[in-house]
Amino acid sequence: MLLAFLISVLAAADFHDELEPLYPDTEITSQMTQWTSDTASGWPAGVHLLLEPAVTEKVHVQVTDQNGKPVEGLAVFRLHDVPVEENTGLDSRTEQFKGDINPHVVRRAPFRVYEALEPLEVVDGAVTLPVEDGPLALRLEVESVQPGQRTLKVHVEPDSGQAPLAWMIRTHDWQAPSRESLDFGYTNWFSPSVMAERHGVTVWSEEFWPILSAYAELMARGGQDTFWMRWPDFFQKDGDAWALNEDRLDRYINIFFDAGLERIEGAPVARRPGGDWSSKILELSIPRIPATGEEGRAILADLAQQLRAFMSSRGWMDRWVQHIADEPTDVNAEDYKLMALQMHELLPGVPVMEATMTRSLVGAVDIWCPQIHKYQQNREFFEERQQAGDQVWTYTCLTPGGPWLNRLMDQERLRSVYFAWAAMRFNVQGYLHWGLNHYKADPFMQSVVDHPAMPGTTNKLPAGDTHVVFPGPEGPWSSTRFEAQRIGLEDLAALRFLQKTDPEECQALIDKVFRGYDDWEDDVQVYRDHRRILLETVAAQGVK
Repeated sequence: MLLAFLISVLAAADFHDELEPLYPDTEITSQMTQWTSDTASGWPAGVHLLLEPAVTEKVHVQVTDQNGKPVEGLAVFRLHDVPVEENTGLDSRTEQFKGDINPHVVRRAPFRVYEALEPLEVVDGAVTLPVEDGPLALRLEVESVQPGQRTLKVHVEPDSGQAPLAWMIRTHDWQAPSRESLDFGYTNWFSPSVMAERHGVTVWSEEFWPILSAYAELMARGGQDTFWMRWPDFFQKDGDAWALNEDRLDRYINIFFDAGLERIEGAPVARRPGGDWSSKILELSIPRIPATGEEGRAILADLAQQLRAFMSSRGWMDRWVQHIADEPTDVNAEDYKLMALQMHELLPGVPVMEATMTRSLVGAVDIWCPQIHKYQQNREFFEERQQAGDQVWTYTCLTPGGPWLNRLMDQERLRSVYFAWAAMRFNVQGYLHWGLNHYKADPFMQSVVDHPAMPGTTNKLPAGDTHVVFPGPEGPWSSTRFEAQRIGLEDLAALRFLQKTDPEECQALIDKVFRGYDDWEDDVQVYRDHRRILLETVAAQGVK
């Protein structure tokens, strides 16, 4: 039905793959008016829709089934474009850092890319949107429950006589196992204080907790199963001692458990004094004193024992891993070992997990988390650690650049997908990133930020390194990169199943798509073809 206030027509509309970067200047040809999505029971099917309105006030988009009835369970998101001011560097940071041109980017900066996903209100399978200058980009999403094939019609009004766009969804007859059964950890570090600041509330106030809950639910949607807990957020000075705020911590942890996350990740309790990478000693985060001195050891023992008593009373000891100091190196390895020895004594059974930049911590670290290129270059060492009973995760940050997997805005969205495929090829057991919402600037206005903030620096964090979600006016928004990583975890569930039923076929599929952290298929259609084969194969073998 045309609305009375519509005063012009729509120039064009196209479907686009949700894994293809989409730009405000992407050409709309009206040729991609049919689309096919492959999914499995319980997974969402998604597609992007790019519209080029002419002069009009509003656009009405409705999705109906084959009988013309509004589709139930439809979610619609508006894509917002954000800037990419500089390209990622060939090895790290941005190109300014060393001056080398990185040919492994999707586009030369500066440019804008659709990235942030604003959830819209859907009424009777439809949304009505005000039109601004330029194109309008949407994400359409439908959860598939019943196996089989169905074609949905996407109606856009006003139109130019164009027939409804046809979106075919093939739901393969395979029910994925629970997220917990994947045996793959995934964590994004986040800042509660930044959450509060961006949403105009006071951290830990009553108004704050619904915001935190919304972030926890978004993390769970993205497949995250691990959430960090920063000790300074829960210990308060009480005279000369530190006291654990048990009520706050209990409420905090239960918010994440209720959202579906499974693992408590104690954040690092120590750091380099003044950020000095040449320092051989570590200092406690609370209070700022040498960690392995007599006073530091006594305070650490007190804090850890309070936490242990709390976790034991809740039955959560087996759901807890703990960091000591982020990115230890050969320089501070000896001090780290002393802290690890004490931590293992204080928290028996709680694994020590670390983003490691040294191999000198055998016996100190239980869950190793090297950068992906360091893992691949030292794979034999990390496989030996796994054989000895340790776990191995990987992480990325402002490095690596070039052809390596990362999840930055000027890179293929497929890179975010392939972290899960790497888990199959290399048997890595998790992925860590520091930047869920660590904005250093308004993320809608600036994507590349100084590191640290100082005039004239060429040391910068590349586009999107600080964050993978966005602070919407009423709660957090997802992103195309965050959704891509979720898709990869769906693939991982199917690959895990296939590995058990037909390991040779599983390995053959992996070989065609992902061969290394710097050697992977970059053609989205080729990836989609193999994903369809994967789903067809597991569906044919049935649920076991």
